[in-house]
Amino acid sequence: MPVIRLDLAALLKAGSLSEAEAARLESLALPDRRGNLLVNVLLIFGALAVSAAAIALVPNAATGLTLALGALVGAEALRRLAPGEAFSVLSSGLALMGTLGLAGWIGWQFGDAPSATATALLITGVLTAGAAWFRSAFLAALAVLALGAVFGSGTGYWHASYALFVEEPVITISVFGALAAGFYRVRTIVDAAWSLLLTVAARTSIILVHFAFWVGSLWGDLLGDSGWRQTRYDDYAAYEAWEKTAIALPEWPFSIGWAALAIALAMLTRRGGFLSVSAMVFLAIHAYTQYFEVFGAEPGTLLLAGLTLVGLAVGLTAYLRKEHLAQIHPPGPGPDSPPAE
Repeated sequence: MPVIRLDLAALLKAGSLSEAEAARLESLALPDRRGNLLVNVLLIFGALAVSAAAIALVPNAATGLTLALGALVGAEALRRLAPGEAFSVLSSGLALMGTLGLAGWIGWQFGDAPSATATALLITGVLTAGAAWFRSAFLAALAVLALGAVFGSGTGYWHASYALFVEEPVITISVFGALAAGFYRVRTIVDAAWSLLLTVAARTSIILVHFAFWVGSLWGDLLGDSGWRQTRYDDYAAYEAWEKTAIALPEWPFSIGWAALAIALAMLTRRGGFLSVSAMVFLAIHAYTQYFEVFGAEPGTLLLAGLTLVGLAVGLTAYLRKEHLAQIHPPGPGPDSPPAE
């Protein structure tokens, strides 16, 4: 049910409510939790300040691990000893701090391990456990992103630049496409408490699928490239020999497949929902990317693209207006219509 806000004083002044009706509505109002929220936020920032000071004073992995475990213990204690809404924000904040701190400790301790895949899997397991135990949708999204690192997906940042990389587009599309379908299917048969987690995980998986199509539409895919380089990174001669016999997919299957997927999701899913809206967004990104890849920023092609976009906008406006009028004034039964049952 939607939340409805009423200005009782204004309604009383306008004569739209009686004193008795206003008193009854005021008694049904939700309690003002802004005070509790402020206390929780202050406690969270206090905990962050203490953690930062402790790490600065004793900068080693053991300090980080101790703080992370302490945050997890605090979150669980608040959940069990202070149930309800009073400290729910603080409990959630401590759960995030503890889980992310533990994942960061794993990355710190095992960042130089021979196999980065094992470290990524361990971090994925920690984030998944935290999401399930604390019912955290944010951790569920991070768990999916951490799993993407297992297959060579991730992001990078440096001064004034941000990068997205997907080293195995085909594997990423296959794995996370199957995960998204599975999450959407399972959420229809589980309790409501798990539905939000599964929905967020499915949506994050869909975003990774779109990203993989994006990268594949630009550079194609060399199957098994990331795994091969992890095991024999310094043997360039052997890598070049392997590359000549490896299975390579060109860009065009990804371009066609991405457009087909986006159009199907936009047309076949609920209008205004995440799948349809995100599909339209990525379809626009796809068109923008392919335009500059194929035509470049030439005056003639820019003019053609502008006229095409204006035409599409005019046509879409006419279509939406026609559909809106059809919803307001649905056609009545015709002479050949079957009798109502």
